Amino acid sequence: MAREEIGTIIRQKRESLKISQEAVAFVLEISQAAYSKIERNETKLKVEQVYKIAEYFGITIYELLPPALASDITGENIFGLIYHYSKLLAKKIIALFQGKRSQGEV
Repeated sequence: MAREEIGTIIRQKRESLKISQEAVAFVLEISQAAYSKIERNETKLKVEQVYKIAEYFGITIYELLPPALASDITGENIFGLIYHYSKLLAKKIIALFQGKRSQGEV
């Protein structure tokens, strides 16, 4: 049995959510043609793109990974994910704080 690739999984998930390629491409800040190559597994995804797609779809990154890869997550990878998410959370908190501060709420 052929290994399922991430682009195929993303396409299936996107279609099940009834989201257009154009919408996902916009979120990734790339053209629809470039995004289409990702779904056809002609272009490799960057880690940041996987996170953006998962966030846009409202799912975890694990739901986009091929089953063999998702089950292969090690403790070292988990620490990398925790670090990444903590950076994202910190950026969102700072942006929220700065927005309230500029509005005179803080």
